[in-house]
Amino acid sequence: MHAAVLRKLGSAPRYEQFEDPVARDGEALIKVRAASLKNIDKGMASGGHYASHRELPIICGVDGVGTLETGERVFFGGCRRPFGTMAEKTVAPRAFCFPLPDALDYATAAALPNPATSSWLPLKWRTQLKPGETVLVMGATGTAGKLAVQIAKLLGAGRVIAAGRNPQELDSARLLGADVIIQIDEPGKNLVEAFATAAKDGIDIVLDYLWGAPTEALVTALTGHDLAAEPHTTRLIEIGSMAGPTISLPGAALRSSGLEIYGAGGGSVPKQAIFEALPQIFEHAAKGTLKLETKKVPLADVETQWNQKEDQRVVFIP
Repeated sequence: MHAAVLRKLGSAPRYEQFEDPVARDGEALIKVRAASLKNIDKGMASGGHYASHRELPIICGVDGVGTLETGERVFFGGCRRPFGTMAEKTVAPRAFCFPLPDALDYATAAALPNPATSSWLPLKWRTQLKPGETVLVMGATGTAGKLAVQIAKLLGAGRVIAAGRNPQELDSARLLGADVIIQIDEPGKNLVEAFATAAKDGIDIVLDYLWGAPTEALVTALTGHDLAAEPHTTRLIEIGSMAGPTISLPGAALRSSGLEIYGAGGGSVPKQAIFEALPQIFEHAAKGTLKLETKKVPLADVETQWNQKEDQRVVFIP
C-alpha cells in the first residue's frame, strides 16, 4: 500500500510503499478515506513533541476517517505503530472507532475532532463552563480558535471575546458568534489596555492557543492593584503555544488576582471524556451548527504540502 512514511525526524514524510497492516485481536482493519494534517502530526514528526516518534520508519497521522470491512463509516485513532492514518489502510483498536452520521462528509469528519476537542474538553471537563459565563479565546483566527468561538456559544457562554492577529479572520470570528474582538498585534501597552477593558465585566475562562507575549499582556491586565477589591476568578487553560513556548509569570500576578492556570492536552484528559465528546461534536457538524473550512489534498502530495501554511485545514485523501 501507499503511505506517508517518515524515515528521519525533522523531515517531511514521503509518499512511499509500505507493508500492509494485518489486524490483531481487538483491532479493526480500516480503509482510510481521509486524514487531516495537524500541528501534533508535524510536532511528532519534528522530534520536538513530548509524544514524538521514537522508532522509525513510521506512518504519520494520529487520527482519521475510513470504512471498516463491514462498510461502516468511522472516525478512528490510536493506530498500532508503525501504522498511522496517512495511508491507504491501517489498524486501530475497535474501542477507538466511532460511527459517523450519514450527513457528515469524510473531509469534515477528518478535520473536525482534533481542533474541536481542544476547546470542547476544556470547557466541559477542565473548567466546567457555567451558562452565561464569559469566555476569551486567545488565537481565535485559526481553525481551532474559530471552532472554539462556536463551541463556547453552543455550550452556553453568555459572552465570547475573540483575540487574534488577522483582521479578516477576526471579522469571521464575529460572524461565528464572537461578541467582542481584540487585535493582539497592538503595541504592548495598548494590548494590556484592550484586555483590561474587556475584563471590566469579568472574564471567567480563557482558552489560550497562543501563550508567549499575548498571554503576558493578558496576565498584566488581570493583575489587581486594589487590595480592597473583590477578586474575579479567571480559569486560564493553556492549550497551545503558537506565540511562544514560555511566559514570564510574576508571583504578584497570582497573589493579586483570582487567576487559575490549567493545561489541556492528550495527557490531561481521561479517554472517557473524549468518547463522550466525539458523538456530540459530529452531530453538531452534521446539523451545520459547527463549521470549518477544509482543503482536500491527494496523499501523494504529502511531502510538498507538509510545511505549507494554509488558512484551511488540510485533509489528505489516499
